[in-house]
Amino acid sequence: MVLLANAARAADRFFAYNETTSSTFTGVYLAPAGTAQWGANQALNDKDKTLEPSERLALKGVGHETYDVRLVDAKGKACVKRGVDLTGDTSFVIRDEDLKECG
Repeated sequence: MVLLANAARAADRFFAYNETTSSTFTGVYLAPAGTAQWGANQALNDKDKTLEPSERLALKGVGHETYDVRLVDAKGKACVKRGVDLTGDTSFVIRDEDLKECG
């Protein structure tokens, strides 16, 4: 049974959901929480290379761990959403309140 559980987890597909009212992201980068080891730009996985409001983005090369997510909008403004827990889930949501402290 353990092998089946591990195989199911290995086949998990991960997603980010943009539930902001108007933020389009051209950069979506994940790093293990507390590090600056940013991975590839996940926005490039989308057909138009952006994560738009009300859109789902497939994440590649991601596993079940906790991440910090660096978001860069179309104007170049960057923000980090810290502590995104994917240890038990396969998706996370970006909301307007996640961007309040961005400069």
